[in-house]
Amino acid sequence: MSKFTADVLRNYGVCGNKIRVSGNSIDHELIERINPATSAKAYDGVFVGRISKEKGIFDLLEIWRIVKRAKPDARLLIVGSGLEMPSLKEGIKATGLEENITVDDHCPDERLYRLMKSCRVFIFPSLFEGWGIATAEALACGLPVVSYDIPAIREIFGKCETVFLVKVKDIMGMASTILSVIDSGASEFLSFQSTSKEHVKKFSWTDVARTDLEALVSALKR
Repeated sequence: MSKFTADVLRNYGVCGNKIRVSGNSIDHELIERINPATSAKAYDGVFVGRISKEKGIFDLLEIWRIVKRAKPDARLLIVGSGLEMPSLKEGIKATGLEENITVDDHCPDERLYRLMKSCRVFIFPSLFEGWGIATAEALACGLPVVSYDIPAIREIFGKCETVFLVKVKDIMGMASTILSVIDSGASEFLSFQSTSKEHVKKFSWTDVARTDLEALVSALKR
């Protein structure tokens, strides 16, 4: 988890000596060996996460509607499942985005990474996160990220040059930033890819396990 999550727990009354921030990680080796689903970028943007209001999924529809005004053929892939899926599909239809948005509600990890590597930018208008695994996966796939500026994402990924943070609920700002990234040239995308992959290398399951083990040993000694 993040330091932000630890602070939330303390605010809910959890004793500080019962909390240890150990971090999180991803399967770097699996992601690295996966090839893109297509040689060209099949989608301009991708969102991965639970289909729910707190993930900003309905903000995403408004954001993509604005993106479509500037780029009528812009394509967005939404990967996830959740109770709000029927409302999401209704929203896609109501905003006239049926030709611009593809929804995939069942996506095993390997296929997910193939699809993510076939996209140009990861879009994450989430309103609350404890750490941000999907963001780390996107970076490992070589994608730049456009995200709402929420505490956990800023804490974990804020120093990465390919993570572009936008004020929460700034729909126009999100759309403008996404368009700016999409319109980047080939050499800039290669730079994005390198920077994203390099940043996410610092997250290690070995480090997480070591911290967890230290916490368990300390607890046993007490």
